[in-house]
Amino acid sequence: MVACGKANFLKKSIDITTKITIVSDMITETQLDFLPHIKKQEAQQLSFLDDRNRVHVQKCDKRDVERFFESITEDEIIEHGVVWEKLKCTNDMEVFQRWLFAFCSVHTSYESNMRGYLAIKDFTEWFNRDDVLKQKLIESGVGMYNNRTKFISQFATKFWQNPNLFKFKKDQSWASFRDGLVKEILGLGMAKVSFALEMIYTFDVQVFCADTHLFQAYGYDQSKHSDKYREIEQHWIDMSNMYNVSPAISRAIYWNRKKNQSNCWYWASTLDNSSV
Repeated sequence: MVACGKANFLKKSIDITTKITIVSDMITETQLDFLPHIKKQEAQQLSFLDDRNRVHVQKCDKRDVERFFESITEDEIIEHGVVWEKLKCTNDMEVFQRWLFAFCSVHTSYESNMRGYLAIKDFTEWFNRDDVLKQKLIESGVGMYNNRTKFISQFATKFWQNPNLFKFKKDQSWASFRDGLVKEILGLGMAKVSFALEMIYTFDVQVFCADTHLFQAYGYDQSKHSDKYREIEQHWIDMSNMYNVSPAISRAIYWNRKKNQSNCWYWASTLDNSSV
């Protein structure tokens, strides 16, 4: 019995030593990523292998999102709903302005987004005058002036030629409506088109703007896992419907918690035309 116990102890010691060696090797390989003479792709390959050299595939982690939905309060839903009820679009001009806000949100902070939008909100000052539009964008500090001028100008012409093209019809799905607009609109991808639709159809829309924070909430890196957009979008919509809250409102609650804000008015007030 003593010999057997000793043998088991030696076996466990060997196993522990082997594991320590494996971990040490992994640490050494990871450290190589910080050395300039090592090729970047060689270091990156390690992230696809586990400690048994098996291929590791990033999986969607829904737990944090599901805990978030469990934590949403009725007061949060009501407070956000009051803001967006006040901001409901009532005409084509307001719909067009929501699209302008979406264009100004690309690759910038929400503060710059607001400044850019306020600079061009009165589109009668720059419509069909790209030089004026560009100067207003430059003065706002929103960035990407050349492309933003080009994209907004082209969109403005297309929108006012046929505003109905940008209106949801009951005989189509929200996803197909959104996807069709992505093809129509130069300069806005799936997330930003969805953002515009959230601002226009806040209480009804069944798509959502998956930004980098939402990808992170699902355990993904947006720069590496953009192909997971529809997967996380569908889960978010399903959870929203389960908790009887608009996907746009639930996303707003998630975002505003990160900003320590109780509702969207701190930025969405720029959309309000009631005092004009």
